[in-house]
Amino acid sequence: MKIIHDKFKEHSLIGRITQELMMLAFKAVKKNRGAAGIDRMSIEAFEKELQQNLSSTMIALKTGTYRPLPLRRAYIPKGIGKRELRPLGIPAIRCRVAQEVVRQLIAPSFEAVFHDHSYGFRPGRNCHQAIEGVIDYLRGGYKYIVDADIKGFFDNIDHALIMETISAKIADRKVLDLIQKFLRSGVEEDGKVRPTILGAPQGGLWEASHNPPYAK
Repeated sequence: MKIIHDKFKEHSLIGRITQELMMLAFKAVKKNRGAAGIDRMSIEAFEKELQQNLSSTMIALKTGTYRPLPLRRAYIPKGIGKRELRPLGIPAIRCRVAQEVVRQLIAPSFEAVFHDHSYGFRPGRNCHQAIEGVIDYLRGGYKYIVDADIKGFFDNIDHALIMETISAKIADRKVLDLIQKFLRSGVEEDGKVRPTILGAPQGGLWEASHNPPYAK
């Protein structure tokens, strides 16, 4: 796949991190709910010392000293009536806030180039709009719907490809380093931490911009 690099990349994004942005990120994380990460700190516990937690996180992000914790492994059913389980990687609340900050910094650069018929996990778009789009096609005379899925896509996507795609739009080295740290943060399961050298673990913001509230 050939990736076209934008001549007008985003620079100095880290400098745009403010207390207001940190608070917006926390509110988004709180709204999405979600279980605690490897440190077992809940959203409620994080909120009890909110200003201190946000300030320390902001300083670490801006100075390049932020170190994400390993993800906590959890499993959920892949669907109703299915025995197969989907592995999730649950980030700590602090990491979730940091991820949301980075997501808000880079999202405008990519929203502008996303396909108009892409509805998944995008602001102002939802499944109902996707269904309405399909209905419009059916009314227009189309008779076939293709349902395709790439098995294990998120678990196997190459980190180098992710970074190359992002760096085609983003030039801020600190932001790129942060994203790479998130991808390589590792995952804890049965008391052991193993490295994540491949894939974007499902359950964090890089997979779907949501942390499933049912993940325990």
